[in-house]
Amino acid sequence: MDASQHTAVGDERFARGRLDEAMAAYRQALAASPGFAAARVGLDAILERARTPQPNAPLVALLLEGYADEGANWDALGWGAAHQLVVGWPKAATPEAMAGNPLLLQFLRKSLNRDATLERHLLALRAATAKALQPPDPPPAVAALAGAIAEQAWLNEYIWPDDPAVPDGVAGAMFRSQPEPRPEAVEERRLAAGLPELAPITDAVSQSVAAMYEANPYPRWTHLPRKPTLDIRARLLRDFPHARAVDFAAPLAVLMPGAGTGQHPLSVASTYETVEVTAVDLSRASLAYGKRMAARYGIGNITFLRGDILDLPKLGRVFDHVECVGVLHHMADPRAGLLSIASVMRPGAFLRLGLYGEGGRKIVEKARRDIAAARIPATLDGLRDFRRRVMGGDLKRLSGLVEWEDFWSASLLRDLCFHVQEHRFTIPRLRAFLKDSGLTFLGFEFTAGSAHRAVADADPVALYRARFRTEPTLSDLERWEQLEREKPALFAGYAFVCQKD
Repeated sequence: MDASQHTAVGDERFARGRLDEAMAAYRQALAASPGFAAARVGLDAILERARTPQPNAPLVALLLEGYADEGANWDALGWGAAHQLVVGWPKAATPEAMAGNPLLLQFLRKSLNRDATLERHLLALRAATAKALQPPDPPPAVAALAGAIAEQAWLNEYIWPDDPAVPDGVAGAMFRSQPEPRPEAVEERRLAAGLPELAPITDAVSQSVAAMYEANPYPRWTHLPRKPTLDIRARLLRDFPHARAVDFAAPLAVLMPGAGTGQHPLSVASTYETVEVTAVDLSRASLAYGKRMAARYGIGNITFLRGDILDLPKLGRVFDHVECVGVLHHMADPRAGLLSIASVMRPGAFLRLGLYGEGGRKIVEKARRDIAAARIPATLDGLRDFRRRVMGGDLKRLSGLVEWEDFWSASLLRDLCFHVQEHRFTIPRLRAFLKDSGLTFLGFEFTAGSAHRAVADADPVALYRARFRTEPTLSDLERWEQLEREKPALFAGYAFVCQKD
């Protein structure tokens, strides 16, 4: 069999929960074709979930192979790697001993830690490493470990507590940003100054949101995994066969409003077939981050533009496809943002949207209230203080935040709990949001992921099909509203697709 056939076997085994057999099939695919993206995606998904009660040498070897592959998903690998590090963490974790752990070094440099137990281990190791670096002659291996810890500190944007007693330099870089800026920061400042602007940002809330992301570009990411190429319109027509089929000339003009630091737009530009992407965002710092990463990966079919979603009509053009995930709920008037987007969509164009759900963010609402009551500022010290209170038990009712992926770095946490503007939706609000917008709701996407790893209390698709057997499109929002009333936690958030009338 060739790589494609092995991967198909792996996908079938994966869907049936036979993960060992799926892993073997994906490895056979990669042996036949080392760069085969679909097999790499499948294998990484298994390694992300892999848990063993004791350290597992074959699993560690697979994780190290993944870290050696520039096309692997290092974020996904980080979950499995963190677990292996925790179950294998020695009682005497000296810097000299841990400096010889290749999985630890790779993890620190390439994956953001999202494990509370491992964070405690790493903080202790950091303190011991700082002492071991004292003159006259710190071992080179310990200095290399310090460099890896410093890279992790940069990844989490120095969200760990500082120790002012540790001086700047090799040791200090594990604790705080250094006086000498990193080359990436210098390059981003240069790129930010040259970004074209759609129009001056005048909306007061947009200005506040822009200021937040200038201070904390979101998210900080370091790696673009390899994915299979995708005909996005064919995929959406397959997933939503009740949609209207429309042929557009190549290249497909894709708009990505709220582009942030470019992780999503660059993934689209590099994997969607024959596209030209226009990435728009309020923050110059965020766009410059994305522009730097585009150059790093040699992605040229993308244009970065600073501007407000409200000003999209000033582009003077229309688009064939739009993706706007996690953005409109941060506007003063999300519906005004939706109508602005709809106004630049060609008839028949698809719009993929992602919005916060009321039911899935109860703990975030509590956090925002506690933050306001305690007057915790949205500064780095404020973010550290908030994490200390949550992880230390002072805010016990917020302990569940450690299960959220966005708890583990400064920009992620600020976006999660300290945002200057947030709306949350329910199905009734979603219906009102879409009414008379010129957009037809096609259905939800339940594989689009969420900001945390909580498991829903029911399978929404299975529930809908069982309840409404005569409605095969799964696109009736009144029926979804009925299900949501019965199960308020059915949606952690809303990812869905519309089509321009």
